[in-house]
Amino acid sequence: MPITHRQLFCLLLPLACHAVRADWLSDIGHTKLAAELGAAMPTGAGIVLVQSEANNIESPPNYLPQAGGPDSFAGIGTFAGKTFHPESGAGTELGHGVAVATFFYGNGIGVARSATEIHNYTAVDFITRLTDGITPEVFPGRVQNHSWAGSLGDADEDLKAIRAFDFMLDRDQRIAVTGLSGGSLAPLLGSTYHAIAAGTRSAAHSQTGTTTDGIGRMKPDLVVDVQYTSYASAIVAGSAAALLQEAIASGNAAAERPQLLKAVLIAGASKQNLPQWQRDAAAEPYDDVFGAGELDLYHAWHLLKGGQQPHSTSVERSLQGWDFATSTTDANGRRYFFTVPEGSIAETFSAALVWHRDITNLLGFYFSSLPDLNLKLYAASGFTTGALISSSTSSVDNVEHLFLRHLPAGQYCLEVSADTDAHDFALAWQAVPGIGPRVTSHISSGQLFIDAASLDPLTTYTLETSPDLSSAWTAVETFRTADGTASFTHTWTSPTAPATRQFFRLRWTPVR
Repeated sequence: MPITHRQLFCLLLPLACHAVRADWLSDIGHTKLAAELGAAMPTGAGIVLVQSEANNIESPPNYLPQAGGPDSFAGIGTFAGKTFHPESGAGTELGHGVAVATFFYGNGIGVARSATEIHNYTAVDFITRLTDGITPEVFPGRVQNHSWAGSLGDADEDLKAIRAFDFMLDRDQRIAVTGLSGGSLAPLLGSTYHAIAAGTRSAAHSQTGTTTDGIGRMKPDLVVDVQYTSYASAIVAGSAAALLQEAIASGNAAAERPQLLKAVLIAGASKQNLPQWQRDAAAEPYDDVFGAGELDLYHAWHLLKGGQQPHSTSVERSLQGWDFATSTTDANGRRYFFTVPEGSIAETFSAALVWHRDITNLLGFYFSSLPDLNLKLYAASGFTTGALISSSTSSVDNVEHLFLRHLPAGQYCLEVSADTDAHDFALAWQAVPGIGPRVTSHISSGQLFIDAASLDPLTTYTLETSPDLSSAWTAVETFRTADGTASFTHTWTSPTAPATRQFFRLRWTPVR
């Protein structure tokens, strides 16, 4: 069917000006990582990028960060030193495109600020190149950003476009990020399997899950604390480019695989600003609203630097790392053992399993199948698994995700199981050492305040008191912050300060 620009739309209206707040760099861990690495900070140097935009003027189309074409041309101002390749022909500036480009690769602002080669497409031209002919075009560049959403107006055509997109990403090993629409999820491009879907921390994105090419798959993958999903998508794409630069420098080709970089970003996602984050069931890998959580480049970079650590039933792995391997239907799956040292605690533990679906292209007709992979965490001892602690077992998603707080000391086993042999998967995990929940006290205006911090909002705690360490402990309050306003802190107040010394402690049931 013919495609018109009216069927594909920007995720926000083009703007006349673009005020960019700088604190989002701190929110995503960029500022902290840059301070730690200095000149070694990855900024997308050498990574070729793709940016597609939904123009609303046809001739010449307004889809570029600055006017130019039909030949390649040099950027100016925020884009000085960059070369634009107007793949959809000569065009004029699109305000939305300027804003997206600024977050994506703008000098001094964008996460991929050192990227210098950008290939630009209109959304319609990009989809046409995907779906016309018997196979998708090979697009330049390693990282793509698509901050637009829409439909071709026909369910079969939408499905074909989604499958052609995923086919291309897998065939050419491209990393793509898409922004989510609001309301019901638009088929294009938020319903893809292989791309990374971005939302906002304010939840200004669809929370309905997919309705095209597989019902109920969870979106988004990551959120960013910016106003629009268009900006969030660009920031995640820039972060992927920075990590790809680091992966290339490592000399390990497995680190460059799009499944692996997606897994690293998901496993590195932060819940620190999202105390309400939770998975409702083992069959759901994500929070219904916030996906895996907030983009955290600092944690993702350190996880990537943890290096590849192959599965083993007899060799321990580090507290953070990754693997790119193939699945097995063996009852023990692929196993990864690690130990939280005695006398310490894993403040947070996160793991992500990512794989691509199989798509067969028969002369422009696409057929899809999805292997079912699952991720489980067990208590272990001496490389023997014990009690199951947590599992992610979605039958419709191509990602599984685990997140827990306060893993006690001991050995653990991550297990990847599958219903299919020899299917590529990426696994990333990260246990962050910490000291766990703690209690402090203070007296103010004659009242005693007991402050608990570093809590798991989903865990039930009991605050107990004793006049000395040898007497019985008495419960003074039982609480779970997720039952009210989810929080990592809680304060108990006594109307009067005690006349004699008192001791207080928190008691809870650990995960093992």
